[in-house]
Amino acid sequence: MKSASKHAQPPNQTSPAAEPETMVAMNEALLLASLRQHELAETAESQNTQLQEEISERKLTETALHRVQVQLSDHAEELEALVAERTAELTATNRQLEAFVYSIAHDLRAPLRAMQGFSDLLVAEAGSALNEACRDYAQRINRSAQFMDALLCDLLAFSRVSQQRVELTPVNLATVAESVLSRLQKDIEVHGAHVDSIGPWPVVLAHEPTLAQVLFNLMCNAMKFTGAGVAPRVRLWTERRGEFIRLWVEDNGVGIALSYQEQIFRLFTRLHGEQYSGTGVGLAIVQKGVERMSGRVGVESAPEQGSRFWFELREA
Repeated sequence: MKSASKHAQPPNQTSPAAEPETMVAMNEALLLASLRQHELAETAESQNTQLQEEISERKLTETALHRVQVQLSDHAEELEALVAERTAELTATNRQLEAFVYSIAHDLRAPLRAMQGFSDLLVAEAGSALNEACRDYAQRINRSAQFMDALLCDLLAFSRVSQQRVELTPVNLATVAESVLSRLQKDIEVHGAHVDSIGPWPVVLAHEPTLAQVLFNLMCNAMKFTGAGVAPRVRLWTERRGEFIRLWVEDNGVGIALSYQEQIFRLFTRLHGEQYSGTGVGLAIVQKGVERMSGRVGVESAPEQGSRFWFELREA
Protein backbone atom coordinates (compact mmCIF):
# COMPACT_ATOMS: atom_id res chain seq x y z
CA MET A 1 0.00 0.00 0.00
CA LYS A 2 2.73 2.49 0.80
CA SER A 3 4.66 1.75 -2.41
CA ALA A 4 1.54 2.40 -4.53
CA SER A 5 0.92 5.86 -3.00
CA LYS A 6 4.38 7.04 -4.03
CA HIS A 7 3.46 6.90 -7.78
CA ALA A 8 -0.04 8.44 -7.55
CA GLN A 9 -0.39 12.05 -8.94
CA PRO A 10 -2.19 14.82 -6.98
CA PRO A 11 -5.81 15.55 -8.04
CA ASN A 12 -6.73 18.58 -10.35
CA GLN A 13 -3.19 19.13 -11.57
CA THR A 14 -2.61 19.84 -15.33
CA SER A 15 -0.37 17.52 -17.11
CA PRO A 16 2.81 18.93 -18.70
CA ALA A 17 1.57 18.02 -22.22
CA ALA A 18 -1.57 20.18 -21.89
CA GLU A 19 0.31 23.41 -21.00
CA PRO A 20 1.68 24.16 -24.55
CA GLU A 21 -1.78 23.72 -26.12
CA THR A 22 -3.33 26.17 -23.66
CA MET A 23 -0.65 28.76 -24.28
CA VAL A 24 -1.07 28.45 -28.06
CA ALA A 25 -4.81 28.97 -27.73
CA MET A 26 -4.31 31.97 -25.50
CA ASN A 27 -1.75 33.47 -27.89
CA GLU A 28 -4.10 32.95 -30.84
CA ALA A 29 -6.95 34.63 -28.96
CA LEU A 30 -4.71 37.55 -28.05
CA LEU A 31 -3.53 37.84 -31.65
CA LEU A 32 -7.10 37.80 -32.97
CA ALA A 33 -8.16 40.36 -30.38
CA SER A 34 -5.21 42.56 -31.36
CA LEU A 35 -6.06 42.24 -35.05
CA ARG A 36 -9.72 42.98 -34.35
CA GLN A 37 -8.77 46.03 -32.27
CA HIS A 38 -6.49 47.22 -35.06
CA GLU A 39 -9.26 46.77 -37.65
CA LEU A 40 -11.73 48.65 -35.43
CA ALA A 41 -9.22 51.45 -34.94
CA GLU A 42 -8.64 51.72 -38.67
CA THR A 43 -12.40 51.70 -39.32
CA ALA A 44 -13.00 54.34 -36.65
CA GLU A 45 -10.21 56.48 -38.07
CA SER A 46 -11.61 56.12 -41.60
CA GLN A 47 -15.10 56.99 -40.46
CA ASN A 48 -13.78 59.91 -38.43
CA THR A 49 -11.90 61.21 -41.49
CA GLN A 50 -15.00 60.79 -43.66
CA LEU A 51 -17.12 62.55 -41.03
CA GLN A 52 -14.64 65.43 -40.88
CA GLU A 53 -14.78 65.75 -44.66
CA GLU A 54 -18.60 65.74 -44.62
CA ILE A 55 -18.61 68.35 -41.88
CA SER A 56 -16.21 70.52 -43.89
CA GLU A 57 -18.32 70.12 -47.02
CA ARG A 58 -21.46 70.94 -45.07
CA LYS A 59 -19.86 74.05 -43.63
CA LEU A 60 -18.78 75.11 -47.11
CA THR A 61 -22.32 74.50 -48.40
CA GLU A 62 -23.85 76.46 -45.52
CA THR A 63 -21.42 79.31 -46.16
CA ALA A 64 -22.25 79.34 -49.86
CA LEU A 65 -25.98 79.14 -49.10
CA HIS A 66 -25.73 82.04 -46.65
CA ARG A 67 -23.82 84.06 -49.25
CA VAL A 68 -26.51 83.36 -51.85
CA GLN A 69 -29.26 84.26 -49.39
CA VAL A 70 -27.55 87.56 -48.64
CA GLN A 71 -27.21 88.26 -52.35
CA LEU A 72 -30.87 87.38 -52.96
CA SER A 73 -31.94 89.59 -50.08
CA ASP A 74 -29.90 92.48 -51.43
CA HIS A 75 -31.29 91.90 -54.92
CA ALA A 76 -34.86 91.75 -53.59
CA GLU A 77 -34.35 95.03 -51.74
CA GLU A 78 -33.00 96.62 -54.91
CA LEU A 79 -35.98 95.35 -56.91
CA GLU A 80 -38.42 96.62 -54.27
CA ALA A 81 -36.77 100.01 -54.31
CA LEU A 82 -36.85 100.07 -58.12
CA VAL A 83 -40.52 99.03 -58.21
CA ALA A 84 -41.40 101.65 -55.61
CA GLU A 85 -39.53 104.30 -57.60
CA ARG A 86 -41.23 103.33 -60.88
CA THR A 87 -44.62 103.18 -59.18
CA ALA A 88 -44.12 106.64 -57.74
CA GLU A 89 -43.11 107.94 -61.17
CA LEU A 90 -46.15 106.37 -62.85
CA THR A 91 -48.46 107.68 -60.12
CA ALA A 92 -47.07 111.19 -60.53
CA THR A 93 -47.41 110.95 -64.33
CA ASN A 94 -51.01 109.73 -64.06
CA ARG A 95 -51.86 112.56 -61.70
CA GLN A 96 -50.34 115.09 -64.06
CA LEU A 97 -52.29 113.64 -66.98
CA GLU A 98 -55.53 113.61 -65.02
CA ALA A 99 -54.94 117.19 -63.87
CA PHE A 100 -54.20 118.15 -67.46
CA VAL A 101 -57.43 116.50 -68.68
CA TYR A 102 -59.39 118.24 -65.95
CA SER A 103 -57.90 121.62 -66.84
CA ILE A 104 -58.47 121.19 -70.57
CA ALA A 105 -62.01 119.92 -70.13
CA HIS A 106 -62.90 122.75 -67.76
CA ASP A 107 -61.37 125.50 -69.93
CA LEU A 108 -62.88 124.23 -73.17
CA ARG A 109 -66.45 124.33 -71.92
CA ALA A 110 -66.65 128.13 -72.02
CA PRO A 111 -66.02 128.51 -75.78
CA LEU A 112 -68.31 125.55 -76.48
CA ARG A 113 -71.16 127.20 -74.62
CA ALA A 114 -70.48 130.36 -76.64
CA MET A 115 -70.67 128.36 -79.90
CA GLN A 116 -73.93 126.79 -78.81
CA GLY A 117 -75.44 130.12 -77.73
CA PHE A 118 -74.47 132.03 -80.88
CA SER A 119 -75.72 129.25 -83.15
CA ASP A 120 -79.07 129.40 -81.33
CA LEU A 121 -79.17 133.20 -81.77
CA LEU A 122 -78.28 132.89 -85.43
CA VAL A 123 -81.22 130.57 -86.10
CA ALA A 124 -83.62 132.55 -83.90
CA GLU A 125 -82.83 136.04 -85.18
CA ALA A 126 -81.79 135.45 -88.78
CA GLY A 127 -83.61 132.25 -89.48
CA SER A 128 -85.95 133.82 -92.03
CA ALA A 129 -83.02 135.29 -93.95
CA LEU A 130 -81.16 131.95 -94.07
CA ASN A 131 -81.82 129.30 -96.63
CA GLU A 132 -82.41 125.67 -95.64
CA ALA A 133 -78.74 124.71 -96.00
CA CYS A 134 -77.55 127.55 -93.73
CA ARG A 135 -80.10 126.68 -91.06
CA ASP A 136 -78.92 123.07 -91.25
CA TYR A 137 -75.31 124.19 -90.81
CA ALA A 138 -76.21 126.26 -87.75
CA GLN A 139 -78.09 123.33 -86.22
CA ARG A 140 -75.16 121.03 -86.87
CA ILE A 141 -72.86 123.48 -85.09
CA ASN A 142 -75.30 123.51 -82.18
CA ARG A 143 -75.49 119.72 -81.97
CA SER A 144 -71.72 119.34 -82.22
CA ALA A 145 -71.23 121.87 -79.44
CA GLN A 146 -73.73 120.01 -77.28
CA PHE A 147 -71.98 116.70 -77.91
CA MET A 148 -68.58 118.18 -77.13
CA ASP A 149 -69.92 119.74 -73.95
CA ALA A 150 -71.37 116.38 -72.87
CA LEU A 151 -68.03 114.72 -73.65
CA LEU A 152 -66.13 117.25 -71.58
CA CYS A 153 -68.58 116.84 -68.70
CA ASP A 154 -67.98 113.09 -68.77
CA LEU A 155 -64.22 113.61 -68.90
CA LEU A 156 -64.50 115.86 -65.86
CA ALA A 157 -66.49 113.15 -64.09
CA PHE A 158 -63.86 110.56 -65.02
CA SER A 159 -61.11 112.86 -63.80
CA ARG A 160 -62.91 113.44 -60.48
CA VAL A 161 -63.37 109.70 -59.95
CA SER A 162 -59.68 109.14 -60.73
CA GLN A 163 -58.29 111.95 -58.57
CA GLN A 164 -60.59 112.39 -55.62
CA ARG A 165 -59.63 110.94 -52.27
CA VAL A 166 -61.52 107.71 -51.71
CA GLU A 167 -62.03 106.61 -48.11
CA LEU A 168 -63.97 103.36 -47.76
CA THR A 169 -66.67 103.37 -45.09
CA PRO A 170 -69.79 101.25 -44.44
CA VAL A 171 -72.46 102.31 -46.95
CA ASN A 172 -76.04 101.06 -47.03
CA LEU A 173 -76.86 99.95 -50.58
CA ALA A 174 -80.55 100.65 -49.99
CA THR A 175 -79.83 104.34 -49.39
CA VAL A 176 -77.72 104.61 -52.54
CA ALA A 177 -80.26 102.73 -54.68
CA GLU A 178 -83.12 104.96 -53.48
CA SER A 179 -81.08 108.10 -54.16
CA VAL A 180 -80.17 107.01 -57.70
CA LEU A 181 -83.75 105.99 -58.57
CA SER A 182 -84.97 109.32 -57.25
CA ARG A 183 -82.51 111.20 -59.51
CA LEU A 184 -83.63 109.11 -62.48
CA GLN A 185 -87.36 109.39 -61.84
CA LYS A 186 -87.94 111.83 -64.71
CA ASP A 187 -85.93 109.70 -67.15
CA ILE A 188 -87.85 106.60 -66.02
CA GLU A 189 -91.11 108.36 -66.84
CA VAL A 190 -89.85 109.67 -70.20
CA HIS A 191 -88.67 106.21 -71.31
CA GLY A 192 -91.72 104.46 -69.85
CA ALA A 193 -89.31 102.17 -68.02
CA HIS A 194 -90.26 99.57 -65.44
CA VAL A 195 -87.69 99.22 -62.65
CA ASP A 196 -87.69 96.39 -60.08
CA SER A 197 -85.53 97.01 -57.04
CA ILE A 198 -85.26 93.70 -55.19
CA GLY A 199 -83.80 93.48 -51.68
CA PRO A 200 -82.17 92.69 -49.38
CA TRP A 201 -79.65 95.52 -49.54
CA PRO A 202 -76.56 94.78 -47.42
CA VAL A 203 -74.00 97.26 -46.15
CA VAL A 204 -70.74 97.41 -48.13
CA LEU A 205 -67.37 99.10 -47.80
CA ALA A 206 -67.48 101.90 -50.36
CA HIS A 207 -67.13 105.59 -51.11
CA GLU A 208 -70.75 106.72 -51.27
CA PRO A 209 -70.47 109.45 -53.97
CA THR A 210 -68.44 107.13 -56.21
CA LEU A 211 -70.84 104.24 -55.61
CA ALA A 212 -73.80 106.46 -56.51
CA GLN A 213 -72.04 107.55 -59.73
CA VAL A 214 -71.36 103.92 -60.69
CA LEU A 215 -74.96 102.82 -60.16
CA PHE A 216 -76.31 105.94 -61.88
CA ASN A 217 -74.25 105.25 -65.02
CA LEU A 218 -75.32 101.60 -65.15
CA MET A 219 -78.98 102.55 -64.75
CA CYS A 220 -78.74 105.18 -67.51
CA ASN A 221 -77.25 102.62 -69.90
CA ALA A 222 -79.88 100.04 -68.98
CA MET A 223 -82.65 102.43 -70.00
CA LYS A 224 -80.87 103.82 -73.07
CA PHE A 225 -79.81 100.79 -75.11
CA THR A 226 -83.18 99.21 -75.91
CA GLY A 227 -84.74 98.30 -79.23
CA ALA A 228 -87.09 100.65 -81.08
CA GLY A 229 -90.51 100.70 -79.47
CA VAL A 230 -89.40 98.52 -76.55
CA ALA A 231 -90.11 99.81 -73.04
CA PRO A 232 -87.04 99.35 -70.82
CA ARG A 233 -87.28 96.78 -68.03
CA VAL A 234 -84.56 96.99 -65.41
CA ARG A 235 -83.96 94.75 -62.40
CA LEU A 236 -81.66 95.47 -59.47
CA TRP A 237 -80.68 92.85 -56.92
CA THR A 238 -77.74 91.67 -54.82
CA GLU A 239 -76.16 88.38 -53.86
CA ARG A 240 -73.41 87.35 -51.47
CA ARG A 241 -70.21 85.90 -52.88
CA GLY A 242 -67.96 84.99 -49.97
CA GLU A 243 -66.79 88.23 -48.37
CA PHE A 244 -68.19 90.30 -51.25
CA ILE A 245 -71.60 91.60 -52.27
CA ARG A 246 -72.39 91.52 -55.98
CA LEU A 247 -74.95 94.03 -57.27
CA TRP A 248 -76.63 93.21 -60.58
CA VAL A 249 -78.23 95.62 -63.07
CA GLU A 250 -80.19 93.62 -65.66
CA ASP A 251 -81.91 95.09 -68.72
CA ASN A 252 -83.83 93.95 -71.81
CA GLY A 253 -81.70 95.94 -74.22
CA VAL A 254 -79.91 95.17 -77.47
CA GLY A 255 -77.15 93.19 -75.76
CA ILE A 256 -73.41 93.03 -76.37
CA ALA A 257 -71.45 90.46 -78.36
CA LEU A 258 -68.83 88.51 -76.39
CA SER A 259 -65.97 89.93 -78.49
CA TYR A 260 -66.81 93.49 -77.35
CA GLN A 261 -67.46 92.86 -73.65
CA GLU A 262 -63.94 93.82 -72.55
CA GLN A 263 -63.70 96.84 -74.87
CA ILE A 264 -66.82 98.58 -73.57
CA PHE A 265 -65.07 99.59 -70.34
CA ARG A 266 -62.40 101.57 -72.23
CA LEU A 267 -62.57 105.32 -72.72
CA PHE A 268 -64.48 106.54 -75.80
CA THR A 269 -65.71 103.08 -76.81
CA ARG A 270 -69.11 103.37 -78.51
CA LEU A 271 -70.59 100.22 -80.02
CA HIS A 272 -73.82 101.83 -81.25
CA GLY A 273 -72.66 105.38 -81.91
CA GLU A 274 -74.97 105.94 -84.86
CA GLN A 275 -78.11 104.66 -83.14
CA TYR A 276 -77.65 105.86 -79.55
CA SER A 277 -76.27 109.07 -78.10
CA GLY A 278 -73.34 108.94 -75.75
CA THR A 279 -69.70 109.80 -75.28
CA GLY A 280 -68.17 106.40 -74.56
CA VAL A 281 -67.00 107.46 -71.11
CA GLY A 282 -69.80 106.19 -68.84
CA LEU A 283 -68.59 102.60 -68.45
CA ALA A 284 -64.98 103.74 -68.09
CA ILE A 285 -66.17 105.79 -65.10
CA VAL A 286 -67.92 102.68 -63.76
CA GLN A 287 -64.78 100.56 -63.98
CA LYS A 288 -62.50 103.26 -62.56
CA GLY A 289 -64.90 103.95 -59.69
CA VAL A 290 -65.23 100.28 -58.74
CA GLU A 291 -61.46 99.81 -58.91
CA ARG A 292 -60.95 102.81 -56.61
CA MET A 293 -63.23 101.05 -54.12
CA SER A 294 -61.17 97.82 -54.35
CA GLY A 295 -63.91 95.97 -56.24
CA ARG A 296 -64.50 94.27 -59.58
CA VAL A 297 -66.91 94.87 -62.44
CA GLY A 298 -68.14 92.76 -65.35
CA VAL A 299 -70.98 91.96 -67.72
CA GLU A 300 -72.92 88.96 -68.99
CA SER A 301 -74.66 89.58 -72.29
CA ALA A 302 -75.56 88.35 -75.76
CA PRO A 303 -76.93 90.21 -78.82
CA GLU A 304 -80.69 90.82 -78.63
CA GLN A 305 -80.87 89.12 -75.21
CA GLY A 306 -80.20 92.04 -72.90
CA SER A 307 -77.30 92.59 -70.53
CA ARG A 308 -76.53 91.91 -66.89
CA PHE A 309 -73.88 94.25 -65.54
CA TRP A 310 -72.46 93.55 -62.10
CA PHE A 311 -69.93 94.91 -59.65
CA GLU A 312 -68.61 93.50 -56.38
CA LEU A 313 -67.65 95.30 -53.19
CA ARG A 314 -66.53 93.89 -49.87
CA GLU A 315 -69.29 93.49 -47.31
CA ALA A 316 -68.94 95.76 -44.30
